[in-house]
Amino acid sequence: MRPRVLLLLLLASCGGRSSAVADAGADSAPPDTAPLADVGPLPLAIDFTVAECPQLDATKVSCTGTAPFTVQFAPVATTTISQYRWNFGDNTADDISATPLHTFDTPGSFTVTLVVVSSTGAVASKKHTGFIIVLPDGMGAPCQTDQQCATNLTCLCSTASPCTTGPLSGMCTSSCQKDDCPVGSVCTNLATASANAGRAEPWETQLCLPACESDSDCTAGLRCRALPAWPNGTSWVHGCFADVPADLGGSCLSATGVLRNDLCVTGLCADLGALGLCSRDCSSALCPAGSDCAIFGDGRELCLVPCSSSFPCEDDPLLTCAAPAQSLLGYQLKTPPLAGQGGAYCAPKPCGSDAECGGAGVCREDPGGGHCVARSN
Repeated sequence: MRPRVLLLLLLASCGGRSSAVADAGADSAPPDTAPLADVGPLPLAIDFTVAECPQLDATKVSCTGTAPFTVQFAPVATTTISQYRWNFGDNTADDISATPLHTFDTPGSFTVTLVVVSSTGAVASKKHTGFIIVLPDGMGAPCQTDQQCATNLTCLCSTASPCTTGPLSGMCTSSCQKDDCPVGSVCTNLATASANAGRAEPWETQLCLPACESDSDCTAGLRCRALPAWPNGTSWVHGCFADVPADLGGSCLSATGVLRNDLCVTGLCADLGALGLCSRDCSSALCPAGSDCAIFGDGRELCLVPCSSSFPCEDDPLLTCAAPAQSLLGYQLKTPPLAGQGGAYCAPKPCGSDAECGGAGVCREDPGGGHCVARSN
């Protein structure tokens, strides 16, 4: 097969397009022209392509993606091939399979070479210089190592320094001090979610995160969340982050039955209900949008999220939806909510006996009645 034909095969396989060209001599042949003689089998010629390349440049015959970049190679040959040897140009071992699936772990330009042996013993090879181009990952993109991230970014929760809470897989980010985050990102203060004991998680610091308005602005595995902002977490910004630590109002009971501050992005796990309630001390800090500061009868000032279909209390057997002053803890809102907002909040469930609190709690007596509290282990 001529080299031009092989190139057209390659571009067609990669998704490139070529215009059909009419055979200029097809209509001018004499009517009695004798048939062409059988010239025998075509000589061995080889080329290759990749499947479903996300960014193909047909003019340079190259395929581009971001690290780690996984592609599947496929040969294009003029005859039956019995042996293959692929070299991917990234210092990994050669592959002898026909259609290898290969991952390029780090950014760079990689030359790929294929050597084949036909069923008749003929040998041929094909090299495409710079065939695979791997780009570094940007802010918020998944990663495994620092080398996969763009300049000035590191891989948070990498394979070398994994996280046990927060992002359980790596993401590219950087530390920040107010206005030094890249365009399109925000400076968050996740140090507010300090651990109760033991080492701090790698994400418990000041981080640049992709700015967002909805989950669709975030990469897979992340969602758009209200997060404490630099410098001291008294204000809030919206950034892409993992599900853990929990939002305000989320539960913060560990798998071993311990209420943990570091399971809350707010840094405070209040002992309300059976599962704990992520809250915020609002005596000197602002509550995030969509929540209100409540003053409890025991003197605590905590941020609470209003009850709604997206934030029900029924997930915790010891909580119920109650309006201010109706709870036996006697909470009042520090500042009345705007018209049409707030109304009722998750509060301890009223009870007259332990049976009303189920197996998760007991009924603690107070003047005028009782409310459910978690059962001591």
